[in-house]
Amino acid sequence: MIGKEIISEDIVPITKVKEILSSRAEKIELGYEQGISLDYTNKFSKMEIEDIEKVAAELTEKVPRLKKENIIKIVDIVPEDKKDIEVIFSKERLILDEDEVKSILEIIAKYKK
Repeated sequence: MIGKEIISEDIVPITKVKEILSSRAEKIELGYEQGISLDYTNKFSKMEIEDIEKVAAELTEKVPRLKKENIIKIVDIVPEDKKDIEVIFSKERLILDEDEVKSILEIIAKYKK
């Protein structure tokens, strides 16, 4: 890592990481950490990248108080009920009301695999 610097940083969903690592694996042999990460993403990615974009757009529209980080957590975990959403937001200062929780669950249910 000597001589390398971070050019940019962005939060991406697990499915996007899977896509990036898969395309990289086709070109070169992945290192140990990258191989473990690809295996993890294959096991735990729960939505298609196109669906994630649609979900993110709908969540931004219906629940505008959500930040990008919150939306990424939601699409990575794919909550099934109110308790799952409470766990996701347990360390956040954002407290969602019942209508917002209901909207999130409805949107996720439409796109879940």
